[in-house]
Amino acid sequence: MPTSNVQHSTLNIQQGASLDVGRFSKRLAIVAIASSIAIPSLAQNTPTPTEPPRNLTVLILGDSLGLCGFGKRLDQKFRADPRVKSVFTYCTCGTNPLSWLKEKPYAHVQTHCGYWSIESPPDSHAIKELRDTYGMTSGHRPTSHTVPKLDDLLATIQPDILVMQTGGNLFGLFSGREKIKPDHDAAMLRKYLVPFVKKAITPPSKLRKIYWVAPPKSGRVSDEVQEFVFEQTQKDIGSVTHVIDSRKLVAYPYKHMEPDKEHFIGEDMNRWTDNVFGEIDRDLSAQPWSSVQPLTESFARLAPAETPVSAPSATPATASLIVKAKLISKTKPIPREQLMPYQEFLVGFVYDVEKVIAGDYGEKQILVMHPAYIGLHRQSLGKFHIAWSYELQLRGLDGSIWSTVKSKDDSGRIDLEPYIRIQDEARYPKSAR
Repeated sequence: MPTSNVQHSTLNIQQGASLDVGRFSKRLAIVAIASSIAIPSLAQNTPTPTEPPRNLTVLILGDSLGLCGFGKRLDQKFRADPRVKSVFTYCTCGTNPLSWLKEKPYAHVQTHCGYWSIESPPDSHAIKELRDTYGMTSGHRPTSHTVPKLDDLLATIQPDILVMQTGGNLFGLFSGREKIKPDHDAAMLRKYLVPFVKKAITPPSKLRKIYWVAPPKSGRVSDEVQEFVFEQTQKDIGSVTHVIDSRKLVAYPYKHMEPDKEHFIGEDMNRWTDNVFGEIDRDLSAQPWSSVQPLTESFARLAPAETPVSAPSATPATASLIVKAKLISKTKPIPREQLMPYQEFLVGFVYDVEKVIAGDYGEKQILVMHPAYIGLHRQSLGKFHIAWSYELQLRGLDGSIWSTVKSKDDSGRIDLEPYIRIQDEARYPKSAR
């Protein structure tokens, strides 16, 4: 994963770099054209004639899947619904839930891999649209956009309903692992989920409904990880939001799927969007709107009895751990075309710990994540040689701004906590912070 001419958008995790504009660009070009065509008969199960218009305002937020057609089509669905007065849609590539908040380290986060906003101007039935995505024209690359902030959107738009399409980028928290570590991973996810929802329901928010659209099936992470992320999302924020399991709404593999086995376009995207809207529509139709209470009254139900949740921090001044360690295995980076549309990527190296110089570490081996791509540029990892020893200044990847970056770790050492070098963390693109 903007207002008005809002040049707002996602994590710098994806700068324009030379894209190979190949399949991804061509397909997004098709999406850009297809999404501009009016969709007939979009309203489903519209209210009975005796029910007065509800004059609802809807806010839709989405990530790169939103840019693949979901955001545009869902926007059109709501605009065709007689219960809805206005719709504001913002999709930004590479975002996680915290990207939309003003708190550090995401306070000034930007995207270079795609942005799309669709707004309802005051006192007008027209729409104001800004689209900047790959493939709009031959060789087009998106420019930089700032991710719009939830605080501002709630204040200016005053929406009744929020649809949050997100979650795929949180798979990066698992560093390519096939297995999960329940206690550790639950706490890690909570840092990204709870702060966003707390902000969304804090006065003066007027929200009465939040629909949390969890990601459809991804081919880049294990089913176990995906099930855990969904279940934990339901546990952490399901008391306040309506969590939608997209895996049940569209079948995998997708007909028009990108090399990353996660992004897709075409009829499967339309089917997913239509089924999501159908579930939202059924929920909205289940009771009179007048009986739906403001979510500010639900604040106490959110993550009860939990310890305070802190968001990932910006780069620390010093390392939390310094070790002398011998490199024993390296994960090979994926081809660049499989990374698109993202622009940063981490790979896991495993070291034998020879000496703990500073900090506390009790394992015999340590997993360190190294940047393999920054801004789509391949990073040189040849200076790290198997059987050579290095002094590593490290901090835990959990809590780092790198923590949701796409990653791969072939070591199978799910028992090891991932770390990142202080020197590498400082290389995170500055305009993304």
